[in-house]
Amino acid sequence: MPSEPARIFKSEWTATFPWLYVKDGKMFCNTCDSQPATSGHFVSGSQNFRISALQLHAQSAQHKRCDAMIQQNATNADINRMSLLFRNAHAIAKAGRPFSDFPWLCTLDEKKGLSVGDSYRNEKKCSEFIESIAEEQRMQLRSVIQKAHYFSIMVDGTTDSSVTEAEIMYIRYAIDGMPYVRFLAYVNISRANASTITESIVKTLEQHLHLTKQVIFERLVGFGSDGAAVMTGCKSGVATVLKKEQPCLFTIHCMAHRLELSFKTFLDNFSFTKSLMECLEAIYKFYHNSSLNRSNLKVSCAAANITFLVPGRVGGTRWLPHTMAALQTLWKLYPALIEHFEQMSITTDASVSSDSKAKAKGFFKTLTTRKTVILASLLTDAIDVLHVLSLSLQHTYCSPGCIIDMLNVALLKLEQFKQRPGLYLQAALSETMSFMGVPISGTYNDDQLCTAIHHVVDGLVEQLQKRLLDGSSGNLTASMTFLVLKNWPEEHTQEFGNEAIHVLLRHFNPILHDSIMNSTRIPEEWSTLKEYVYKLKNGSKELTWVGVNEVAKDVCPNVLHFVDLLLSLPASSADCEQGF
Repeated sequence: MPSEPARIFKSEWTATFPWLYVKDGKMFCNTCDSQPATSGHFVSGSQNFRISALQLHAQSAQHKRCDAMIQQNATNADINRMSLLFRNAHAIAKAGRPFSDFPWLCTLDEKKGLSVGDSYRNEKKCSEFIESIAEEQRMQLRSVIQKAHYFSIMVDGTTDSSVTEAEIMYIRYAIDGMPYVRFLAYVNISRANASTITESIVKTLEQHLHLTKQVIFERLVGFGSDGAAVMTGCKSGVATVLKKEQPCLFTIHCMAHRLELSFKTFLDNFSFTKSLMECLEAIYKFYHNSSLNRSNLKVSCAAANITFLVPGRVGGTRWLPHTMAALQTLWKLYPALIEHFEQMSITTDASVSSDSKAKAKGFFKTLTTRKTVILASLLTDAIDVLHVLSLSLQHTYCSPGCIIDMLNVALLKLEQFKQRPGLYLQAALSETMSFMGVPISGTYNDDQLCTAIHHVVDGLVEQLQKRLLDGSSGNLTASMTFLVLKNWPEEHTQEFGNEAIHVLLRHFNPILHDSIMNSTRIPEEWSTLKEYVYKLKNGSKELTWVGVNEVAKDVCPNVLHFVDLLLSLPASSADCEQGF
């Protein structure tokens, strides 16, 4: 009987079995060979050159397990690469960087030893990634808005770098006692008039939240903006147009902006404060526009053992915290500034212009008079109070119910200056002939000081009360003070908050849907809710509406839904301006 011919490897087998390879006359499985803790003929090398042997190995449990592990590893690697690409795109959008930064961010990741692959590393894909992220955020927002029931819109306008009118929109809502503010959209518009802006608001809500126009105005309860006429105009402003569709709409001119306007009016009404701020602005420009002056100031700081800072701009933005930071920098640099001004005013250095010498001489004369030191210190104390108020009003969680409490605290602190000077003024009064080691000239007697304090305090109090308490929504705002739980009366009274609830229900009743809450049960549940709140206040120092909801939601669902509605109302539109 003739012997069976010797079997040999056939190259066409690799097309059917892509994992197959030959080495030293033996067949190996690349799939199994690449995984740890594997064994078998196709790991050590097989000389069984039969297709049936290959088919048997392909169906083996070990081969299938190794193949699954490779696929999983490949999938994980792809996910990791895409995660890096999406994170880079998100960073581009978050920081407002151009899409052209995306490729080199990917290259930077490679330099860090991260695998980002060779695909998708271009500006077009960056744009697509950002749009995908934005759509995912919109989907999440749609989901939570369904739970929120009511919401408010905050809007601010700008002209972007392409000289195109644009509106930025934020949405505010509350769920179970916790208020949230989320970015909604940045929309280019053809014209910055009330009808176009209103149309863009409605269209954005329809597109982004998938709400019909009818549902939008059934659930829209608040509108916040700055004081621009196109927004708050009583005849044809955006707020007025929206109120025609929703008469119950609570509209508010941003309280943080009102505070800035009250301070600006105060400065304009008193010549000494206005001239002082103009002097500080001139000092800022003196160093901002001259590298030589900054270099010389740095030398003066080193000689006085003071950390070098560039003088800030008191009018850099309309926000008071910026002004406060500039004044704090002034006092930190005071000895070094005086030394620099004095040296410049008497220098014979030809590189110093006569204009700079004249300015330095004027700054030195102004800042080394006792009147300036005292008035600037008094103003710093007052701005210190106002900048805290400004930050509080800009806070995301600030609601209209907090406004009166915050304002009363600020007014009380200002009035106390009549009895006891603030920290900055105390430091100025502690020395008579010098200040921070710098000799000062002139006098400022007690009568003059008392008059100045009353002018500053009374002037600010008048403007704050006029600007922050005046307005069409003032009665509603006053009725919301019960939202500040820490200010509830120490003793439980049956009457507390009843009138406020009545006023608010009368205003919002037309939009209190039966599917969400039974408004007729709210007064009754309010009495029950007070019982729960006082029990919780006795055992907790920091009581919040979130904590109240956790305990009383099942018992007082209607009144707590109403509280959510009130917490969804805005106190400012600062988030919009900060979003640009």
